[in-house]
Amino acid sequence: MDPTDPGDRPPSPERPPPPAPAWPPPPAASRPGQPAGSAPPGPQGWGPPAAPPGPPGWGLPPGPPGWGPPPGPPGWGSPGWGVPGPPRSRRRVGWILAGVAGLLVVALVATVLALRPGVRAGTPAPRAVGQRPSTSLPADPATELPKLLAKRASAVLHRDRAAFLATVDQRQKTWYRQQATLFAAMRTAPFSAFAYRVIRLRSDSGLKRRYRATQVYLGQVQARYRFKGQDASPVLARYSYTFVRTGSGWRIAGKGGRALSARDDVEIWDAGPVRTVHSSRTLVVHHAGQEALARKLLQVADHAYAQVGAAWTGHWERKAVILVPRDQQEAEKLVGARDLSRVAAVASSSVDSDAADRVLGNRIVVNTTNVVKYRPLDLQVLVTHEMTHVATRTLGDGVPLLLVEGFADYAALKPVPYGFAVTRQNLYRRVQAGRFDGRLPSDPEFRGPDAPVAYDEGSAFCLWVARTFGAAKLRALYREFAGSGTTTNGELDDGLRQVLGISRRTAEGRWAAWVRVQR
Repeated sequence: MDPTDPGDRPPSPERPPPPAPAWPPPPAASRPGQPAGSAPPGPQGWGPPAAPPGPPGWGLPPGPPGWGPPPGPPGWGSPGWGVPGPPRSRRRVGWILAGVAGLLVVALVATVLALRPGVRAGTPAPRAVGQRPSTSLPADPATELPKLLAKRASAVLHRDRAAFLATVDQRQKTWYRQQATLFAAMRTAPFSAFAYRVIRLRSDSGLKRRYRATQVYLGQVQARYRFKGQDASPVLARYSYTFVRTGSGWRIAGKGGRALSARDDVEIWDAGPVRTVHSSRTLVVHHAGQEALARKLLQVADHAYAQVGAAWTGHWERKAVILVPRDQQEAEKLVGARDLSRVAAVASSSVDSDAADRVLGNRIVVNTTNVVKYRPLDLQVLVTHEMTHVATRTLGDGVPLLLVEGFADYAALKPVPYGFAVTRQNLYRRVQAGRFDGRLPSDPEFRGPDAPVAYDEGSAFCLWVARTFGAAKLRALYREFAGSGTTTNGELDDGLRQVLGISRRTAEGRWAAWVRVQR
């Protein structure tokens, strides 16, 4: 039975269609794969310091001469997508490391019906004497599948259940029910735009008998969507489908991920219907029962814009979407992480690799399990830290984590009226114990056993630069490393000389002496 079908009736037979922060620091290395760019849970409240605690070349064949792509969805404009190479894998995570890649896209193909001169539509053309009747050609997936997906996308936008399920092979009973449940959840999301693109396609004749279809194709599909009033850029998501040609036309009969070696992205509505609270600049998307936390997050997010603006003057969307999953397990699925047990939130983005690695669709995903009991000041630091990542994300992933994480904490802690003993407890305790080595942390240290100290050291370094050389010099130093690729020690030295006029060794020594006298 279809759980969302009124009356709980089984699907009726189809008819053939008519012609046509780092706060506090992240976990230790005992949990490999912990991302930088995430904010682990902090202490509840503030006060005195506590005691120590597939093959290349897949694609769509060209259509007949004269065919061309139809106009894109209203409001999306011309994205300038080109012909893709092998798509890069995409992980929507706040640290934008390998695996965060937008899938390439190809233009939709439209069918143009050309009528012969002197022949009216609907009237068969005369046949020459002795000419054999023409045989129908196999349905071309290059033209038919984009049209099928366009109908599916339109159904999502218009919340049309019948039209959405008309794209699904209802003979696959379990899949059909799953898609009906999915649509019931998707219709609660505040979409303003939604579109699909086929980016990889492969015929699989071995599945014809299983699906009782004349043609079977496995395809990777990219979705682009926006939320109403929030997204200046679209979110990219990747799905894999099995397309079959039935007696009623092309339908989606199931996932195609395993055969394509693909991993589908997970969205917050996959876990059930969503609800929203919003202001003019912030949208919080959550599940039922999380209203109190959603309202708290909305309040601190609206305060965070001013804090980020006081620290960062670069261009960014100045809007935020915060996702509140039910629990840690759902949060891990949303960001593609194995363990967020010590993480409070993650800034998540997608990257359009076909548009000069343009960063799109920023999101802040909170680990509900860890933040549900946070006090307002804890939430403020957390959300400001992640929003700073969103604001600086367009500079790329070449900036060393010393600045990425350090600057996010610098912005979040700037208005907090406490010293190192409270705001940077891990570093303070190490200094007091006589175990501070006075070295600036490298990128690997932000994921190692001393990650809590590395985060505090990065934060302290940014604060030292701002107080010694000025906040403008700190921003200039951050921008010095804009781009992609890992920053080497030599490049860090060059950047410090270029912006601050001193070598890395000199900066390190002066910073370490300053840290040792902080309280």
